[in-house]
Amino acid sequence: MLRPAPAMKYVFAFSMLLLCSGCALFAPKDRFGAREITFEELSGWADDDHSEAVRTFIPSCEVFARKPRAATSGSDIEIPQDVWQSLCDEAKWSQDNPLQARLFFEQRFVPFRINNRDKETGLFTGYYEPVLYGSRRKSGDFKYPVYAMPPDLQGNKPYLDRREIDEGALSGRGLEIIWVDDPVMLFFLHIQGSGRARLSRGEQIQLGYADGNGQPYVSLGKIMGDEGLIPKDQINFFTIRQWLYDHPQQAMEMMQRNPSYIFLKELNKLGAVGAAAVQLTPKRSLAVDSKYIPYGLPLFLETELPAQDGLPAPFHRLVIAQDTGGAIRSPVRGDIFFGMGDEAEFLAGNMKGRGVYSLLVPKEIADQLRE
Repeated sequence: MLRPAPAMKYVFAFSMLLLCSGCALFAPKDRFGAREITFEELSGWADDDHSEAVRTFIPSCEVFARKPRAATSGSDIEIPQDVWQSLCDEAKWSQDNPLQARLFFEQRFVPFRINNRDKETGLFTGYYEPVLYGSRRKSGDFKYPVYAMPPDLQGNKPYLDRREIDEGALSGRGLEIIWVDDPVMLFFLHIQGSGRARLSRGEQIQLGYADGNGQPYVSLGKIMGDEGLIPKDQINFFTIRQWLYDHPQQAMEMMQRNPSYIFLKELNKLGAVGAAAVQLTPKRSLAVDSKYIPYGLPLFLETELPAQDGLPAPFHRLVIAQDTGGAIRSPVRGDIFFGMGDEAEFLAGNMKGRGVYSLLVPKEIADQLRE
């Protein structure tokens, strides 16, 4: 049953709904660019908590020291395994000493200000971890399935779209992980790609991204603005969610206009896990377009957080590329992971700031960006 949700009842994602991914059919093609700068040019660099940034960096570093990824297709950045291993070894020695942590970044990396078609300013949004209420069995209001990845999905994309799945195309195949009571929050969970579910007797389970159906992501915010359902200057996560709750007869059809669908899996521990296969750290993990920005590398982000009391707050800090998203498509584009809770809900729902970021590239491969 669709119903209005009291403020702060759920933890959910985000501003990615506001964006139109791939809708500008005739927009200029993205073009990655990088300009070498110095650490002194990073506004607020000296004031950051470099130890916390190192501790966020280490898990990703360990992943790619075991199995490095191929070169990024849009920027041709490739980091060899021995470079990752060397970075990991040094990072571990510096993680508990703020001065050593800062020196680690300054001595092992070169900052490059990233641009898209020579424009260094881009859009930065936010997301966080939704919490749904669910049951292991279908009963009462718990009638909306959270599906695991179908075995026939691999090599069969694009797969069934959201409407087909909602109408029962996967029923009877034993793919249901749990059943939830709120299709709106399930929709948001699909867009974010991970979250938690609270079951009876206080049990919580972590749901992580398994795969997508290969259908294009379509922004409800763009649709609602274009069709006059919500004034364009008032579109944010909260207004979109409330419209869906206020229009239960139209909500399912509206959500089905985004054909993209995400399949999930139950993880063995709590904590959101990003596309880089590591647990995300609030305000330190960044979702990027991995076509241009390699997973695991640090970026120094300079933007502003939404105002909670008074003016917007500067957000100048090291973040680590550890995730991606359907709406994150550009060399200068990021989605900040805010974690869980009331503050995370507010920040993720309202975050839509302009800013710049600088990619910290290991010195051993810095010539790849100088060419």
